[in-house]
Amino acid sequence: MTDALRGAYRVMRTIRAVADRVGTGDPGEEALAVGVCLHLDERDAIAGTHRQHSRRIAKGVDVRAVVAEVRKHRRPVAADALGGVPLLICGAAIAAQQRDTGGVGVAFLGDCPTTTLEALNLASAWHLPAIFVTEDPGYADRVAGLGVPGVVVDGSDFFAVHEAAGEAVGRARDGGGPTLIEAGFPRHVEDCLQRFRTRVTDSGELREQVLDAIDAEVARLVEDSVAAPEPAPPDLETGVYVTY
Repeated sequence: MTDALRGAYRVMRTIRAVADRVGTGDPGEEALAVGVCLHLDERDAIAGTHRQHSRRIAKGVDVRAVVAEVRKHRRPVAADALGGVPLLICGAAIAAQQRDTGGVGVAFLGDCPTTTLEALNLASAWHLPAIFVTEDPGYADRVAGLGVPGVVVDGSDFFAVHEAAGEAVGRARDGGGPTLIEAGFPRHVEDCLQRFRTRVTDSGELREQVLDAIDAEVARLVEDSVAAPEPAPPDLETGVYVTY
């Protein structure tokens, strides 16, 4: 368990360090990304919005590749389709179901796009191994009419997210169909990284010195990742609509 906690903190700290260093991402949502993705493996697919670099790092994408993408040093490691995430994940879930891989699809939605209810209805009707993670308040209640279990969690509490995601992933792998996880981020709540540190140090599971060492290790990794040369001028226009 100690190794798992160290690993979870390392990934959360890495996500925060990348966001702080390159000025993009979704700081404050590290617990949500890592709490869900720790249950996933190579069989599983995720999709999210263009801002959700945390989900990619949590799923295991190399930090250097993510930083290079943000700074236009290379082609994107992911090509997210805005507004189409729920249906893309239904497609991934259908593939996993038909191939009998045991894989699941996870859609990180932020605020729910208009295709969400359509996708949830499809996932429910076809009993797809899909999980929808949203920050849109009230959605967990709305999906009850579709026959989809909905659970509300504190998105800044790693342990609450991890437990809820574990149940959802287990249900999907066992053929129990989709789940919607509604993650709230209450105001005036302690930062998710500090909450994690307080929990594991108060319980004696990890020491402050161990966590500080991880912080230093991650800082070096991120600095190395941003040390690559600037992109060539032609690369700056790749994938961008340009007029003169």
